[in-house]
Amino acid sequence: MAGLSIGVKGMPIFKTQAIVIRSLAYGESDRIITFFTEDFGKLKGIAKGARRSKKRFQNALNLFTHVRLLFFDREGMGLVRAEGCDVLNAFPKIREDLKRIVYGNYFLELVNEMAGDGEANSDAFDLLLSFLSTLEEMEPKEEQLRMFEVRMLSLFGYRPNMKNCDLCKKSWEELAEAPGAFFSLEKGSLVCGPCSRSQRDLIPFSLGTARLIEKISEMELSKIDRLRFTPQALSESRDLLPRFISYQLGKELKSLKALGTIFSGEKR
Repeated sequence: MAGLSIGVKGMPIFKTQAIVIRSLAYGESDRIITFFTEDFGKLKGIAKGARRSKKRFQNALNLFTHVRLLFFDREGMGLVRAEGCDVLNAFPKIREDLKRIVYGNYFLELVNEMAGDGEANSDAFDLLLSFLSTLEEMEPKEEQLRMFEVRMLSLFGYRPNMKNCDLCKKSWEELAEAPGAFFSLEKGSLVCGPCSRSQRDLIPFSLGTARLIEKISEMELSKIDRLRFTPQALSESRDLLPRFISYQLGKELKSLKALGTIFSGEKR
């Protein structure tokens, strides 16, 4: 939880849990860090002297690191000032394995692009921390990517409608005998076979995949790993979800290319 105390020159010092999602060298000795925090959402900050003094931040500013962050917020400066970081979890296994790094980078980039500056979203913070913890403890599986995408879309207001056709409003049960289903990137919704004839730029997929995506959106996070993807659902969600995310963001995430290379290598 957030804490508040008074620091130098009467400026308030804030305390919160945070995850380092970007880290860039700045000048001769500083670093510009993007934190995703539990209480304040995405924060961009400067860590003065971080590159010169290894003792002050003690490797707390590496990507993926879960920290307890102390910072000043100077109104109008654009960047908060990081005063200290206590490492809570450095996730060393992620940093030591290429596949884990690629998966983790995708998680971080997705959060960085979806989250607005200073917009608190504690559920999204908990989700990111949970998936990084799983990535640290278990072998990476593509299902983790798809589940993370679905949950993040929901938490940031982009949840796709998989319950009924956006045009005729028929539900799953009513569409059970329909010849196939489609997803509209523009509408962010399921479109049934008959209604698809009047639409353009649709992605074909099955009602089974639609049901699975809906379950991922609604299930408690602690139970989400009980869900299983069929080969068809994994293939269809791989084709649909990254494209929908790119459509909503107006650009393709850079880390998708690295993920594509990983998947191509596994198929050989």
